[in-house]
Amino acid sequence: MSDHAWEALITAIVGIVLLVVLRFVLGFAFDRISRGAAKKRPPDYVARLRTRLMVLRRVVLAFVFIVVIWAILEIFPATDDLARTLLASSAVVALFVGVAFSVPLGNIGAGILLSLTQPVRIGDRITVGDVTGKAEEITLIHTVVRTDDGRTAFVPNTQMVSSTVVNRSLDDPRRIVSVRLPIAMRASVEEARRVLLAVVAEVGASHLEDATVGVAEVGDQAVWLTVSGFADPGTRVERVAATLREHGLNALGRAGLLPLE
Repeated sequence: MSDHAWEALITAIVGIVLLVVLRFVLGFAFDRISRGAAKKRPPDYVARLRTRLMVLRRVVLAFVFIVVIWAILEIFPATDDLARTLLASSAVVALFVGVAFSVPLGNIGAGILLSLTQPVRIGDRITVGDVTGKAEEITLIHTVVRTDDGRTAFVPNTQMVSSTVVNRSLDDPRRIVSVRLPIAMRASVEEARRVLLAVVAEVGASHLEDATVGVAEVGDQAVWLTVSGFADPGTRVERVAATLREHGLNALGRAGLLPLE
């Protein structure tokens, strides 16, 4: 193995150790800061602080990783000349600026922007597009959302910045319950709405506030209705939805409103 290869290997090992140690130290320090703030500050302040610290740690680690890679490239004459040429070129600045606002690096800039403006904080219940749930993590690339029906959604940070985000923790912390049910093409939508709203009112475990029934889709053999409403913040949405779906199908069947096979 050549001297350059040995030097690159040692640099890589040192860089990995540095990243591991730095990750541990930053995690420990930021955790202490968050716990200290929790004793003196209101929960809203602590949520904002935790969000900023989490994104800051990821940015620092990403910067150190880039520095390590650059140091390895400088060891070999061929890659060193290439790196210096790119760094000395004024065009590289325009290149970096252009790439920074495109996918995927645009998500990094969007993640930093999210941590600064904080329309969403860790632990908030949000709605972005057709995704509603609790924001569990904001990474450099995406925001991890635990949906009300128990799924995990990864929303790109660029979408979090460029689209409308509803923060339900600030306005309405209730959880959305929504199910789709079919009725026959010739069935009365008004009659089906009356039947389903009666089901919502009668089923105690599935009781929803501000419940609505609307036409979601018209298929070839059935009309699909959506029953939606709001449940308490601690509600197990998937269980409520399953119960509502079962009772709704039974009620529609008794009323003769289901599609015929």
